[in-house]
Amino acid sequence: MSRRWLSCPVCTMLGLAGLALLAWMLIGRGDAKADAVRQRTEADAAQVLGAAGFPWASLKIDNEVGRIVGDAPSPAQRAAAYAAASVTLLPMMGVPGVFARLEDGQSSPALTLPQVSAPAPAAAPVVAAASRPPVAASGPLTAADCQVAMAKVLEARQIRFKLASAELDPSSVPLLESLHQLSMRCPQARMRVDGHTDAQGDAAANLRLSQRRAQAVVDALVKRGVPTSRLQAQGFGEDRLLDQGTTPEAHERNRRIEFHLASKAP
Repeated sequence: MSRRWLSCPVCTMLGLAGLALLAWMLIGRGDAKADAVRQRTEADAAQVLGAAGFPWASLKIDNEVGRIVGDAPSPAQRAAAYAAASVTLLPMMGVPGVFARLEDGQSSPALTLPQVSAPAPAAAPVVAAASRPPVAASGPLTAADCQVAMAKVLEARQIRFKLASAELDPSSVPLLESLHQLSMRCPQARMRVDGHTDAQGDAAANLRLSQRRAQAVVDALVKRGVPTSRLQAQGFGEDRLLDQGTTPEAHERNRRIEFHLASKAP
């Protein structure tokens, strides 16, 4: 087979069709040359695939099954070689004694996905060599110290309300007195009282309840002598849960009042 014949796709197809006809005639006569025809078909297919740009690919015929074999450089080139063989070797398919169907028997490197680097662990927060000194038991406090002192008081106890109500529970009176005394030691600080609920019930109703509860605390502090101008009530409902659980303990933790302090603007 000359290279001039290989360079012409139409000629290639005609040549293979002629080879198929010859195979049909030989197989039909039971001619012993059928094996030679299959070998010639394999040789010609290898030349056709090489000319098409797939020099590693060749055809192997076994029990009327034609397999494209060879070590493809990549999965993409393997697929391209098989697609080209399915077209260029089409005239041979269906001919008894040659091959009735075509299969892909090539090998190729495994398709590897790019390695994704694991995110670097977050740097540990830098801890100051000296911790903040304890809040003084008496005397004036800065807004920052007052915030720390109130947070510590609320860590041990929480302001409580009657069930589904903004009415303060009488058991919270001592706690309100402690918060009032601390607030009077930082008269330069403005205080925002935040109300939070758990996630049970209607979200809109929880938002309204949290606002009423925050306002109830503000009113209690004003009643004890804290100027109204220093106080603001803000309800957040169930938007800022501390615990996503559904246990009674989780609901209890989420129902809370928080204090946020800032120095007055000069």
